[in-house]
Amino acid sequence: MSNTNATKQLIAKAIKKVLASLVRLIVRHGITFPELNEWLKQAYVEEVKKELEKQGEKSTLSRISLISGVHRKDVKRLTDLSVEEEQSKTEKISLTSRLLSLWMGDSSYLDHEGEPLVLPKTGTPSFESLVISISRDVRPRTVLDDLIQRGIIKEEPQGYRLIQEAIFPSDDLATKMAFFGRNTADHIATCEHNIRGDQPSLPERSVFYNHLSAASVEQLRGLADKESKALIVKLNKQAQQFAKQDDQQALKDSYRFILGTYFYQTKDDSDE
Repeated sequence: MSNTNATKQLIAKAIKKVLASLVRLIVRHGITFPELNEWLKQAYVEEVKKELEKQGEKSTLSRISLISGVHRKDVKRLTDLSVEEEQSKTEKISLTSRLLSLWMGDSSYLDHEGEPLVLPKTGTPSFESLVISISRDVRPRTVLDDLIQRGIIKEEPQGYRLIQEAIFPSDDLATKMAFFGRNTADHIATCEHNIRGDQPSLPERSVFYNHLSAASVEQLRGLADKESKALIVKLNKQAQQFAKQDDQQALKDSYRFILGTYFYQTKDDSDE
């Protein structure tokens, strides 16, 4: 067996596991194979184009078609479609995320114990000043009503309190899917970076146990929930300090990072 075939078999075994969970999700939402196939074609076209440009090669329709295996006519159609989708991206999710990050991490919005302040409607600091510091294109009242409706903010006599426990889960499907797309894509990108052997390697760790009782797993879930929230809040505060510091510099290149945690449990029906 050639090295290439051996590698493909290893990739196939891993990808089938990933696809099983993905297909389970999309089938439950009524997505058919032809629809998924169309999205897969588009992903091939976009990623091959990026890879060619990264290597300094011309990303012609014929070249993309040859590498991806997607018909040239489809490459042209999907390339035009990608441009339209990029121009129509919504900023709602990013605005809300930025607001919550500032409220939990910026010293201007924290008390002496490092906890988010209860913010009055107006003044400095206030909920209004928080929204304006992020964007002047949206009314603070609109953001406020949305967060109150979602249970993330509670109105009190002295102002508006951030309910941190309500931030992590969400009943809004658009928000859930936006985070699913970003978090899953970056998690896979982390794995791909490490598999490729690029340095420095990126932290990607997990702990696994089976043959546990439901009660034991529930206690571990509670511990994971508590500790992961604490880590994210702590990292957010440090990132806010760096953001303020780096905003004062003329950076030649800028970078982003993401840290995610997950805890999954199910009935043990394997011999792993």
